[in-house]
Amino acid sequence: MSNRTSETSPKNKKNLTRFILVLLMLAGGTLFGYLIGGYLRGGRPAAAPTTPTQYKLLLLPMVFGIIFLVLAIHELGHVFAGISVGFEFRMITVGPFMFRKEADQSGKKRLRFRWNTRLNAMGGLALCLPKSDHQLRSKFIKFIAGGPLASLFLALLAFAVYWFFYRGTSSFFTRSFWAFTALMSGLIFLTTIIPMRSGGFFSDGGRMLNLFRGGPKAEVDLAILTSTAEATSGIRPREMNMAPLQKILERNYQHPFIPYLHLYMYAHLLDWNKPDEAWNHLEKTMEAIDSVPTGYQAMVWLEVAFYQAYYQQNLSEAEAYFQRAKISAVIPKNLIYKSEAVIAQLKGDITLALAKAQAALEALPQAMDKGAAIAEKEWLEKFMSEVNDSLPN
Repeated sequence: MSNRTSETSPKNKKNLTRFILVLLMLAGGTLFGYLIGGYLRGGRPAAAPTTPTQYKLLLLPMVFGIIFLVLAIHELGHVFAGISVGFEFRMITVGPFMFRKEADQSGKKRLRFRWNTRLNAMGGLALCLPKSDHQLRSKFIKFIAGGPLASLFLALLAFAVYWFFYRGTSSFFTRSFWAFTALMSGLIFLTTIIPMRSGGFFSDGGRMLNLFRGGPKAEVDLAILTSTAEATSGIRPREMNMAPLQKILERNYQHPFIPYLHLYMYAHLLDWNKPDEAWNHLEKTMEAIDSVPTGYQAMVWLEVAFYQAYYQQNLSEAEAYFQRAKISAVIPKNLIYKSEAVIAQLKGDITLALAKAQAALEALPQAMDKGAAIAEKEWLEKFMSEVNDSLPN
């Protein structure tokens, strides 16, 4: 009886979290639809005149602009919180816009604008890198909390402006702007502050709760946050600090993010040209593939296909794993082309192998993992040189 309870409790807790989330989304959607419907039907304060139809038609693009605004404020909240605790700002992405620090020819880091073409980062991403391990857990809590707090502040400010200054006026666009800004920023606050895990990812609230509680979950979260910040900011795999990851993996913690730790260890060892040791971690990732979000599982299978083709020279296994990869828009193009290149080379199609390797090189600037991109660029150039050398004179 007690065993059954212990087995079902996590499931019941997960279902309860999902139920609460659905209720909040329904409530927010209902409120949003009510307000939109009210404006489109002509619902307005008694003192306001009838709103022209063409004004109502322009409401929808304005709402999209407001969504962009509230997402930007949320991510800026993370950035300012990170800077306040001594983190180094590296990148912010909102929609198609990206600002990130890049080293110029002299080695000095400067803020650069870049277009963001990665769909999985369109919703917003803030990246700050810790400068030391001192009080890292409390600093990450503040960094994560910065986003929801910024959203809450914007929601309260917008609501106050709407209620005290524009609620009973005839200024349709101004009134609508403040009302919908308050609504959307409030929804962003609620959906990020509630502790939950969906699609393999934790919300801001879920991450903060894990860090507050401490223990194994906090250790894993800190390792993931730090490693992701290092990799995305341009630290190549062999230069990353693997000590916290090794410590966690040796203790056999149960956590949905463990496969990501194995992937970082795999990349680290492969960058040190230790393919046999690296394969052990890639195998561990495959064993826990169900913990990886469905949309990202293809990245694992593509890496396995690459390993089997290049290091094991096993064409049938490489093609089998490549077929398992369900390619979607969130999968980095360089991973696809790299796997296709080594498979083509193993088949003896040198022309295709070189073409795919060149395509992988050209796709690298769009990779989110800038550190891995450095190592991959080096490997691709070496691979293309080896293939060219194998051509008959």
